[in-house]
Amino acid sequence: MADWRELMQAGEFVKAEEAMLAETEGRDGYGPDAETRGWFYESWGDAIASSPEAERKYMDAYNNFAIFASWSTSGGEGTARMMDVNRALKKAEDCRSKA
Repeated sequence: MADWRELMQAGEFVKAEEAMLAETEGRDGYGPDAETRGWFYESWGDAIASSPEAERKYMDAYNNFAIFASWSTSGGEGTARMMDVNRALKKAEDCRSKA
C-alpha cells in the first residue's frame, strides 16, 4: 500500500486519512502530530474547496492547528502558530458565507 503522503499528493484523501491518523495518533497526538493533521485537513479542504464538505475539513484543520498552537512556549511562537489557526478558520468561514 502507498504511503499516506503519496495518497494525499494523488488527491486520495479518503484512502490516506486512516493511515495518517494511525501514524499521528500512534505518538502523543499533540505537538507536531496535531500540526501534521492540520496540514492534512487543510490540504483536503483546498482540494475540495467548491464542495459543501470543505468547511468541515477546514474546521478539522483549525482544531488541530489550535491544539498545536496551545503548546507554544513563548509569545512569538504562539503568534506564529496562530497564523495557521486563523488561516484555517478564515477558509471555513468563507465556505460558510458562500453556502
